[in-house]
Amino acid sequence: MRSINFPLLSYILGSLKGRLALVTSLVLVGFILLISGVLEHAYRTSLNEAKQRELQVYIYTLLAVAEPEGKTLILPPSLPEQRFNQPDSGLVGAVIDREGEIIWRSESALAMPQLEFYPLSQGQESYSQVSVPGEEGSYSSFRQGVAWGLEDENLFTFAVLEDAAPLQAQVGQFRSTMWHWLGLGALLLILAQWLVLRWGFSPLTALANALQEMQRGGADRLEGNFPRELRPLTDNLNLLIENERRQREKTRHTLADLAHSLKTPLAVLKGLKFSGDSTTAGKTLTDQVQRMDSIISYQLQRAVTSSPKSIIRGTPVAPLLHKILDALEKVYRSKPCDVESSCAENTLFYGDEGDLMEVLGNLLDNAYKYGDGKLSVAVENMEDTRKLSIRIKDNGPGLDSEKWQAVTQRGVRADEQQPGQGIGLAVVVDIVESYEGQIHAAPLPQGGTEITVQL
Repeated sequence: MRSINFPLLSYILGSLKGRLALVTSLVLVGFILLISGVLEHAYRTSLNEAKQRELQVYIYTLLAVAEPEGKTLILPPSLPEQRFNQPDSGLVGAVIDREGEIIWRSESALAMPQLEFYPLSQGQESYSQVSVPGEEGSYSSFRQGVAWGLEDENLFTFAVLEDAAPLQAQVGQFRSTMWHWLGLGALLLILAQWLVLRWGFSPLTALANALQEMQRGGADRLEGNFPRELRPLTDNLNLLIENERRQREKTRHTLADLAHSLKTPLAVLKGLKFSGDSTTAGKTLTDQVQRMDSIISYQLQRAVTSSPKSIIRGTPVAPLLHKILDALEKVYRSKPCDVESSCAENTLFYGDEGDLMEVLGNLLDNAYKYGDGKLSVAVENMEDTRKLSIRIKDNGPGLDSEKWQAVTQRGVRADEQQPGQGIGLAVVVDIVESYEGQIHAAPLPQGGTEITVQL
């Protein structure tokens, strides 16, 4: 079966502004149709009520001049309402007896065919729109049952009919006027709607223009006074752009550092002479290969130290902290440590899980390694729930500010007797800086060091 394409509809539905304009226009049309029906019904009902009261007055006029004569009624040949006396005047009067026979009708009804009415009981009233056989159009009819004498001795039904054409003309004129003004109002509302949509979507247009300006190289970040609903989006985009730029620079610098670092061991290897002392040459070869392996491992670890990726979705901290502490307890089984940890289950880190593991793993590993069997760790979200605070205390030798500055340099260790390469704290500092965070270390009065990290 061939599908039918509607390019205009597809174009409209492909735009947020088009969708909103289409939906609101349909709602507006539905509302106008509903309100027009309600107004026309109310106006028609008001006219019918007024016409009913008018016809009832005509019946009272007939009742005022009617005279009983036996079981019938006599009305004068000339009635006060002159339209009853004029043929084809559009106003007709008649009186029906108990059996439904017409005992009198006005001069204006002589040219009309036989009228058919049903008798009504005393006090009963009936208003309706009726059609007369042989006549075009319809009539407004009002009938009322009247008893002449005691105990319904003589029961008559007075009926008055009036041409409904003027009434329908009034309804038609009202409908025409109503649609004229409703149509004008709809056009004004559609224009106002278009202006509101244009104004409401202007921040999105500004955002799209800012992105295009960035693509053309005219700006390094999204600039503009965006509404607060769009600020999380623009802030995250700017963060992603900045992190991508930093990562690109870091990769370029790392490759340059790697090439520069390998120059020396490669030069040593080129100068080896195995024809002489092969034992010394073999040892030199082994040392340089190990050195190259350390350099490559260090540079790779530096290269993969990434910027925050999981910007929107938070990573639970408590399970990760427990996993690291369990692993360190097994690694340092020969050196038991009393650990106090504090981390709520709803604590979240808005960043890469691997980055958080690097930070906690390196800091806690140092606390185990250099501490004296006791440490405490507290992790919590700050007042701004997107920020994370980490505090780690140990009871080791302690670090002053000068020594802290030294050990955060790559290849420097606080205790040369301990195994390691001296790059753990440098990696932590790189990660903290990539999140635009802060890291501080301070000696404790009772001995040991407190490291505070804010991400």
